[in-house]
Amino acid sequence: MMPVPAQSIFVGRQFFAGYRLPIELAPYDPAQLFPGHYGLIHVAQGTGLIEGPNGPVMIAAPAVILLDETSRPAVIRRNSLVLDALFFEPGVINSLFTPHLLRTTPALAGTAEQDAYLLRRFLEPEITGRPLMLSATLHQRIGEALGRIGAEGSAQTDEHWPCRTRSWLIEMLFQLRVANPQLQQLAAPVSGDRLDQTLLFVHERFNTEFTLDDVARWCGSNRTQVNLRFRALTGQSLRQYVIGLRLRVASSLLRDTGLPIAEIMVRVGYENASNFTRTFRAAFGQTPREHRLTTRPPD
Repeated sequence: MMPVPAQSIFVGRQFFAGYRLPIELAPYDPAQLFPGHYGLIHVAQGTGLIEGPNGPVMIAAPAVILLDETSRPAVIRRNSLVLDALFFEPGVINSLFTPHLLRTTPALAGTAEQDAYLLRRFLEPEITGRPLMLSATLHQRIGEALGRIGAEGSAQTDEHWPCRTRSWLIEMLFQLRVANPQLQQLAAPVSGDRLDQTLLFVHERFNTEFTLDDVARWCGSNRTQVNLRFRALTGQSLRQYVIGLRLRVASSLLRDTGLPIAEIMVRVGYENASNFTRTFRAAFGQTPREHRLTTRPPD
C-alpha cells in the first residue's frame, strides 16, 4: 500500500494557484472537526476502542468507519492502532451537494441521485460511526486510494491534479458502495463457501483482467456452477455484471471530473478506445464525450 502522508491540505501551486481542494487527509484526530465534511477512517492496523453512537465500540483492522458531518468519535484506547482519516466536503463529488441538501432531499433529480448514491451510506444511522469490516483486498485498495489521493494532491503534476485527486476519492467511495454486502457492522461471519463470495471477487477486481475460468479456480468450482450462482445473486451473467460496474464508474468519472477520457478508459479496465466507446454507447446511448457534455453538473 502507498504510504499516507502525515497531513495533506491540498492548495494549488503552479496550477490553479491558491485554489484549495476541500479534502483533508491526516491521521485521525477527533479534535479536528472539519465542519461540513464527511469523514472516512481507515483502520489500517492494530486494535482499540472508540466511543460509538451507543457506547464504547471495539475496532480492529481491517475496517473502515464512515462519519457524517457531525460525528467525530473519541478514541478511548489504542493497541498499536493506526487510523488514517480522510475528510471531504460533499460538494467535491457534485458541486450541488451540501450536507443539508443530502439530509433533507431523499431523492434528487437525474444524475445527481447517481452521485448521491455514493454518499448515502454516510447518513445511515445504523452505519455512521460504527466499524465496518473489510476484506483483505478491499482493505488494501482503500489504503492505496488514500495514498494516491495524498500523492496526486501533493505532486500537482499538471492541470488535471484536482480532478485526478477527486477521481481516486470517487473510485474508493464506489468500491465501498458496491461492497455493501461485505460491510458487516456486527462482525457477522462471511460464508465459507467461496461460491457465495463471487461478488466479493468481482467487486475487488472489476477494473482488472480476469475470466470466468479465473473466478471458477478461485472458488474451487467450475464455470457452470459459477455462472449459475452469479445469475442467482445478480440476475446477470458475470460478463454483463463486470461491464456494468466498469461503465458505472466511467460514468461517474466523466460526469464529476475533467480527467481525459483516455485516462478514464484505462482506469476502468479498457485498453482499446473503440471498444470502450462502442460498449459505452450501447449502455448509455451516447459516446463518452457526449455523456460528459450532457450530464456534467454546473461548476
